Amino acid sequence: LSFREFSNQFLLELDYENERRNLQTVYKSSLDVNAPYIRRGVVVPSVHEEYCTKKIITMSYLPGPKLEDEARRQLKSLGVDLSKGIKSVIKDATQDASKNDDPTASKTETQNHANPASYAVPITRFIERVIGFDTLFNLIRSSRRAYLLTQASIAHAIDISPKILMPPALQSWATNHSTAYSQAHQLSVTHEWIDALFDVHGHQIFNLGLFNADPHPGNILVIQPPTANDDTAALLPHSPKNNGTPNLGLIDYGQCKRLTPREQVQIAQLILSVSNNESDLQVATAFRNLGIETSHDSTKFLAAFARLMFGPLRSEHLSHAWHTRLHKLDHVTYFPKELSMVYRTSLLIRGLAVSLQINASICEEWKDHAQDALDRHEDIVQELKLEREQALGSNELLHRSDTVAVSKTLVQ
Repeated sequence: LSFREFSNQFLLELDYENERRNLQTVYKSSLDVNAPYIRRGVVVPSVHEEYCTKKIITMSYLPGPKLEDEARRQLKSLGVDLSKGIKSVIKDATQDASKNDDPTASKTETQNHANPASYAVPITRFIERVIGFDTLFNLIRSSRRAYLLTQASIAHAIDISPKILMPPALQSWATNHSTAYSQAHQLSVTHEWIDALFDVHGHQIFNLGLFNADPHPGNILVIQPPTANDDTAALLPHSPKNNGTPNLGLIDYGQCKRLTPREQVQIAQLILSVSNNESDLQVATAFRNLGIETSHDSTKFLAAFARLMFGPLRSEHLSHAWHTRLHKLDHVTYFPKELSMVYRTSLLIRGLAVSLQINASICEEWKDHAQDALDRHEDIVQELKLEREQALGSNELLHRSDTVAVSKTLVQ
């Protein structure tokens, strides 16, 4: 059924009138001071209805490159190669953090020392198994930032020194590393971007009930803060942050999904169950309440599957053997359609986060929005609770009647 849900959603991509309505709803929501858009520096284009038809959508212009291009440029400048997958990102970053780039070191000295990067792979594996990806990614980003700041300090010291005292090689090195400080700043900026994307889409899912299920980096723009001499701010629907941090623009609302309050509550309960690290039975129950069906109704499988979907990335998740063992336990026969696009949205943002060396836990990013949904819809929470109690009571009565029938048969 999930394939049918995806098919229906992709067909909506061609319905421009539907996309116009979606964009209008999200745009109005973005102007709410209680929503995260303004606080996070996220802007949404407005619709010019008088210039829209069934085949054309006209909206306000958001200036800036796509996040896809900007992220690739920044990662390339930081030496991160995304072409070999997630494992390569982790290992290469660890190796780069170990390399010696001291401008005062000679080539001979560098060659005579053992290459620290040769130890990077076993060290990385040890860190993955013992301290997890959160610490690993933090170490990578912290070491890279310290490394860049050190370069920036050395380059600055060379620049302010009398040129007559500086050999041409050092002056050239300083010129080549003149952007090190801005590169270090970008590491904190990218973390802000990920938090902002999760915050905005969590608000859309659990508050607005209408969310963009296609937030890939090509649909996200990087809007540089306006300077005193440009009129960029005049193009934006609300005043952007002006703290030197780029704002984000969100476009393309053809792949939007609507959720009923009941669906919001059920998804929120699953998110909070994973976030609160509840027992396998509690997590699996929250998953079952959404309507998921498996061949053997394995509690262990459902709990592990939910944590894989919405919990933090763990080292075992990169192991083919782990996934093989998981799917030997059970396999899904029906996946709830209301959860399909929510999961797709979270997966796209988390994929971007991992490529930027950020281990984002979806349940942690969305837990406040999920709790707000439960608080806002207490009547639905109580209604679902009563339905479950009645279902359990019916099952208990059915079990007792079956037991009595078997007993009578044995007596006869």
